[in-house]
Amino acid sequence: MQTSASTLAQPAPKLPLLARALRWYLRSDVKGQTRIAPKLTNLAARYRSDLQIVPIQIEDWAPVYMDLRQPNSVQWLKGSPWDSSPREVEEQAVMRRFVKPGDVVFDIGANIGLHTALLSKLVGATGKVYAFEPNSEIGPLLARTIAGMPNATLIPVALSDRTAKSVLYVPGLSEVGSLADWTAGEYGDTHLVRCKERTLDSMIESGVLPKPRFIKCDVEGGELKVFQGARNCLDAADAPVVLFEANVYTSRGFGLNVSAAKRFLQSLKRAAFEFYSVGGGGELSPATALHPVHSNVLAVPEVRRH
Repeated sequence: MQTSASTLAQPAPKLPLLARALRWYLRSDVKGQTRIAPKLTNLAARYRSDLQIVPIQIEDWAPVYMDLRQPNSVQWLKGSPWDSSPREVEEQAVMRRFVKPGDVVFDIGANIGLHTALLSKLVGATGKVYAFEPNSEIGPLLARTIAGMPNATLIPVALSDRTAKSVLYVPGLSEVGSLADWTAGEYGDTHLVRCKERTLDSMIESGVLPKPRFIKCDVEGGELKVFQGARNCLDAADAPVVLFEANVYTSRGFGLNVSAAKRFLQSLKRAAFEFYSVGGGGELSPATALHPVHSNVLAVPEVRRH
């Protein structure tokens, strides 16, 4: 009988008392709640370390740890995370469709592990999830999240087209750290975080990693570099399904246009990828041309279309 990853995961720890009180306030009908409660939560988290690594239970997945100093985390604490992240629902619908028990999956740009948690559940006890996240400032959150997933491993490197010591450009909102400084101050003052760049091909060919069947890649404009460093993995008869983001603003940070990563994958003849735009509810439509600003794109190799 197949044992699910969620069966193996440890029970979710309780929220700290103050976090429970703040959650009650966020969910209440108290006058001024919608304006005051989020600011109060973020402010309290600046001074309380127990609010800087808080377990959030999502469905029946392993708990995802969040820092309540981050603005987006308030919606998760409240219990309505998808209100502020509708695109996450679209991506996860695709994952539920294409990821199967026993699969090896790469979550490239894992952030705090939201998608990692779902992927862990989908691949089950016989599968494996590798979560790539080079930002050491959110690394402790992701490490705590992955500690509750026996089938997941954290790889703290930035996948790219080279092997080198490097830096991430991390704005005040650390969820959008990137190998390029594309934010122009929009998300707060940018600072540098040291990291290591590696290529996916070198890690697979050296035996550090197995070949994946599914890749999710969201690296704030660096998708092309990831794919260039994974040419051998991707241009193969057994190529993985690839779900990636195409965003005009993050792409410009690398001097690219929004279609650059898609064009590279199109050039890989052995894989013979077909491309789909991911719409509401995970609906797929042929991606003959990408949206000029933002698209979630699914690349399906010939071997997986039968």
